[in-house]
Amino acid sequence: MGGGLLGYQLARSGRRVLFIEKGRSTLSGTAGTIRSAMPELAEPSVTHSEAAYFDALARAGRSTDEIEDISKRRSKKFVPFIGSGTGGSSALYGMVCERFFARDFTPRGNFRNVGDSTVPEAWPISYDELAPWYAEAERVLGVRGQPDPLRPEAAAVGLPAAPPFSADNQPLVDYLAGRGLHPYHLPMACEYTDDCTTCQTYLCPKVCKNEAGRNGVQPAIAEHGAQLLTECRVVRLDADRTQVRQVICEHRSGTLAIKAKVVVLAAGALATPVLLLNSRTGDWPGGLANGSDMVGRNFMRHLLDPIEIWPQPDSRITAANKEIGLNDFYFRDGEKYGTVQSFGALPPMEWLANRPDARGKALRLMRPAVRRVYEKLFTGGLILAAMTEDLPYLDNRVLPGDGPSTDGRQRARIQYRLHANDAQRRTAFLQLLNDVLDPFRKRALGSGKDNSNLGHVCGTVRFGTDPRTSVLDQHNRAHEVENLYVVDTSFFPSSAGLNPSLTVAANALRVGTHVSQAHFTN
Repeated sequence: MGGGLLGYQLARSGRRVLFIEKGRSTLSGTAGTIRSAMPELAEPSVTHSEAAYFDALARAGRSTDEIEDISKRRSKKFVPFIGSGTGGSSALYGMVCERFFARDFTPRGNFRNVGDSTVPEAWPISYDELAPWYAEAERVLGVRGQPDPLRPEAAAVGLPAAPPFSADNQPLVDYLAGRGLHPYHLPMACEYTDDCTTCQTYLCPKVCKNEAGRNGVQPAIAEHGAQLLTECRVVRLDADRTQVRQVICEHRSGTLAIKAKVVVLAAGALATPVLLLNSRTGDWPGGLANGSDMVGRNFMRHLLDPIEIWPQPDSRITAANKEIGLNDFYFRDGEKYGTVQSFGALPPMEWLANRPDARGKALRLMRPAVRRVYEKLFTGGLILAAMTEDLPYLDNRVLPGDGPSTDGRQRARIQYRLHANDAQRRTAFLQLLNDVLDPFRKRALGSGKDNSNLGHVCGTVRFGTDPRTSVLDQHNRAHEVENLYVVDTSFFPSSAGLNPSLTVAANALRVGTHVSQAHFTN
């Protein structure tokens, strides 16, 4: 979202832009792209080999990179469910594009106890400074929805209306409102064309989903002369003490050394810090732009707890329908918790079974019996997601993988432990939510303690006003490198309790305007 929107802003300002994309193009018209469903469902034959599976993931805009969780004595390796390709994770997202609360920009005062967290008193920019860029991002992404009744600043936004709540969601909306709570229709970057399925988790087969590829990269290329280099992996940045001189890439044509007046990183909060830490030189022994030793630290990921409920005893919900937002627990009794959102239906069992790993093979062997149990216990309900804000800590971090890549797949290590104050807030939040949902049959589908849930990673290259405690300045330029910027979620100094997409997009438009004015003359 950051790279696509920033590149678009620069290109339409008349600047020469090159998008360097590690993944494949998933832009409209690209042959071989998987759009009809998640690849595990669209091409079940991918279970036959790991190579076929990873190829399918790449054609579906999914990452094939490996993460090693080293938080515990026994490490765990996994491939995260995040995007890779034009549009990045925004090509797969659920299209929720929501402004942060004004109070989210002064985060430290929102919590009773921050422990040893590094959460700052304030972001280096305010809500009011970002507000016009929020409005521009909403326009570029075609966001529509209802204002949050608990957010005074939302009343003046004036978004186009979203469709009415679906028959699956309306009973829960009525129940929540009857309890004196304030459900509203989430702001969505969605065109809601005929038979729209709000295709979160996979590429849109129609023209419903507005995302960074369709709304940023594609018009930048087609209308403003930008260029795109795909399947090109940046391995390091060559820099002296003040500037990036070359971007070193591995491409199918060989090693490339690319020069530019300005270099902007938007590889995500996992890959961006790894790239900087891998760019060690005599001038930068601790990694590029890392004089503060903050690169890779302050890793946040939100604590996501999905809960399936049956709003009516005979519920048989099968469609994705991410519609409901609820912020009655966002700020409550002097504490900060997070948001609640509806998520649609649970995917069919084949999503897990059609994989080449050990779990997939076991499920395929047990398929008839397991399917009956799965369908009886886990399908037909509506999934809600409780999203607790986690705080930044120095010891929660992202590190380069152990050893070089030999197969073109990047590797990173994460270290993340749940600190006591975050764990207490999560427990209190879930208790509040469970009390509200008490009349319904419900089932927990996962735990916010699970480090493999990396939907909203952020914070690993934070911006701030003090070079001793941050990597970037208020314009997202590295404090120590004149022509290096970062615009993905790694710049966040706090995670807030909401989806990050719109804030990333708005900030990218803001930074793009600054870069155009600060580094170029007409």
